[in-house]
Amino acid sequence: MPHSLPTDICYRCRVNKPYWDELIAVSDYVNPLKKLIHHLKFYNKVELSTALARLMFLAWYQRRENDTLAKPDLVTCVPLHHIRYWSRGFNQADLLAKPIARWLNRDFYPYLLSRNKSGQDQKRLSLTERIANVDALFICHQDLSNKSIMLIDDIVTTGNTINVISQQLKKCGATSVQVVCLCRTVL
Repeated sequence: MPHSLPTDICYRCRVNKPYWDELIAVSDYVNPLKKLIHHLKFYNKVELSTALARLMFLAWYQRRENDTLAKPDLVTCVPLHHIRYWSRGFNQADLLAKPIARWLNRDFYPYLLSRNKSGQDQKRLSLTERIANVDALFICHQDLSNKSIMLIDDIVTTGNTINVISQQLKKCGATSVQVVCLCRTVL
């Protein structure tokens, strides 16, 4: 997975090229960000979202300055299933994406994507189970012809979720997909 950290592309992305064009991460999945994400998601510390979004925006901006990365046409986020949304009360990716869209002066499309069904919780699954879990899970609801998309998520683990979403976005006409996340890790 390409990212803003000074390491090479992971072995899975070298074997099977992903559908996204850029992956920018603030950090590997380590403390203190690991703990801050946990507090945001599981202890309802939504007040952390703007500061975390700022870190994501700065990582994107640094990549833009170094690699002449283009500004996206619109910003969206990885959707939660409505049951997970109802139980948590918010979508953390949505909370991170709103200020980023504002700072970029771009429209935010929180409902561009929806979850087709409720998948199992990814954090307890093996790599093989994660791949099967996200297959055909997401639907894009708009024509994206000639649009570049910024997709926001909090954590990218295997990249399967963002890859399936990126594939859907490109099927709907997106010219490029930039994924921006707080943390990434590889199983």
